[in-house]
Amino acid sequence: MNQFKVTEVRADESIRDEALGTKDKFWLENDGVRFLFKEARPGTGEDWSEKLAGEIALLCKVKAAKIELAICDGKRGTLSESFIDLSIGEDLIHGNEILAGQVLGYERSKRFGQSDHSLDNIYLAISNVFTGKADKIDILQQLASYMVLDALIGNVDRHHENWGLVGHPETDRQGNRTFLVYVAPTYDHASCLGRELLDDRIDRLLSESGGVERYISKGKGAVYISSEDKHGANPLRLVEFGNRKFPEFFNKAIGNLKSTSLSDMLDLADMIPGDRISPSARTFVKQILTYTYNKICNLKT
Repeated sequence: MNQFKVTEVRADESIRDEALGTKDKFWLENDGVRFLFKEARPGTGEDWSEKLAGEIALLCKVKAAKIELAICDGKRGTLSESFIDLSIGEDLIHGNEILAGQVLGYERSKRFGQSDHSLDNIYLAISNVFTGKADKIDILQQLASYMVLDALIGNVDRHHENWGLVGHPETDRQGNRTFLVYVAPTYDHASCLGRELLDDRIDRLLSESGGVERYISKGKGAVYISSEDKHGANPLRLVEFGNRKFPEFFNKAIGNLKSTSLSDMLDLADMIPGDRISPSARTFVKQILTYTYNKICNLKT
């Protein structure tokens, strides 16, 4: 089977450092296109998990940032192609900015333990900003598709700076200025698919009855079901709740997943180069996807 390609870059190609986040990262440019290199922390699978998540998203018809495996001066990482067109003045409006403008008392700088980053508040903020029914439904359906993806891959890092809207000013023929907005592709999926586990822990989970299920169920995400909750919702639990409360937004993404071949999804895991992922981790990834895929596909729509 073919493997995902690996692109080589150099740190001296950097055009500027990235302010957000904690890992070493920098922007570079090739043929007028900007890419963000993100180094994978040693002992983790942050590179292959990010790449695999992006490929799974595309397979499931979820709009996602384009990701490639990369190596920079001997260090493993990924390249993420920029989805912002600076030439027309586009800018990324993060979720915390949207919520802070619509939810009373929302603390935009509180990244961890931000219980106001809830499904209800996301719905409220988008509904207030986009009064047109078609626009609101389209945006909320896309955001719901990101949450379904999170449930599928076990992504626990959908905090309020890991989703957003892209906007840019535009002037019509009459000179009227408007601000056009669309949902940013989903991005930053390194915290998924057991990427933090070492092989000895993976082997124990694989050998235990129900080990994979227990691992998945313990995951705490960054979107809350209620502002009163102490922890963010488990990604699978969030989709189960969202599908009951907002079926008009979640049904489309769940339907897309049901029409996606699990076999094709598992084949993607086999395309990760062997020097990036161990046999145990590859097996664990496949078991995670098999479990979550079946759980989501069994939801009523």
